[in-house]
Amino acid sequence: MVGRAVFFFLEYLPIPEAVLQQCKLATIEGFTNAVRHAHKNLPFETPINLEITVFSERLEVKIWDMGEPFDLQAKLIEELPAIWSELGFMLD
Repeated sequence: MVGRAVFFFLEYLPIPEAVLQQCKLATIEGFTNAVRHAHKNLPFETPINLEITVFSERLEVKIWDMGEPFDLQAKLIEELPAIWSELGFMLD
């Protein structure tokens, strides 16, 4: 799980509490996804890098894992009853 130290500095910024909690939740969910899916077959020591950048109007969270790339298009085609076209999905 993402440690409390990752969020320590955010608590001193003028960010509304509800927004701060949403950012924490999104970051924890993203990190947990990397651990559960991208790193499930990798050695425990394999790093997951986390970067939080604070801008005047937004926070930017980046998570880099060392797992295989995820092919969203292939997964959607596999999972959805859709026809892929140049314009996107068209449901039957």
